[in-house]
Amino acid sequence: MERAEDAADDAATVHRASRLLRPVGYLLIGLVWTAIWLTGLLLLLGSVAWLAFADPEPLVEGVGERLSHPVEAVAFVVIVLPVAAVAIGPGAWYVLTASWPLAVLSFVYVVRSLRPSYAHEKLSFTSYALPGSTFGPPTVGGVALSLQPVRPTSFTDTVMRFYRTGWTFSGRMVLAMLPAGLAWVTAIAALVRGVPDTVHVVAAVLTAALLGVSLVLGRRAFRAQAEPEVPEHERSVGAMSPKERARRLRALRRQRDRRQRNAR
Repeated sequence: MERAEDAADDAATVHRASRLLRPVGYLLIGLVWTAIWLTGLLLLLGSVAWLAFADPEPLVEGVGERLSHPVEAVAFVVIVLPVAAVAIGPGAWYVLTASWPLAVLSFVYVVRSLRPSYAHEKLSFTSYALPGSTFGPPTVGGVALSLQPVRPTSFTDTVMRFYRTGWTFSGRMVLAMLPAGLAWVTAIAALVRGVPDTVHVVAAVLTAALLGVSLVLGRRAFRAQAEPEVPEHERSVGAMSPKERARRLRALRRQRDRRQRNAR
């Protein structure tokens, strides 16, 4: 009986206009998120190249002058480096990881929308996270997490793990990405012209070491954060797909009917 009802849910009416337009819609969404990801990546890598190779004399002279004064040197180490580490390390991680999964899922739905086997069913759904648990401006209600697959596969499950970690704040992940933020600074020192070769070598070694530390700590933080899916009966209604909500509603109705029969 329940299987028949699930089949009816799967066959929920999808208007013909929606079927015709949704490949275009998902394609546009995917292109937008791809553009966001590429912009973040180009800013991250391009800033290193620009600061290192585009007329490095002002940069070298400016940093050298500031480091020659004890007060400014301390301010650089205590203020500038930590701010750069936070902005570049965790900032880049969350911008990139919050964008590419949505682009990939959108392109998956473009392919599915062209297949007859998906013609009469919804391809994605939206759930709502608790306020304050995700990135973004404050909201009155839960934060919408859209483009989640109605029919998951092992591939989309993997993408969703990155999706969740990219949109959910984790102090452990922030700490893991701090060395990568410092590596952005040392990478510039390793590439910039006009400094001794010793500085290049030391900065290059530091860059590799810092990136290695972030890689190890980041993998641990990712595994700790990307926990297995909570069983359906323990999940909140807002985190369920339409099919799961329908099943939960039918189960609650059966429990209610059973209690009413027992009361008689």
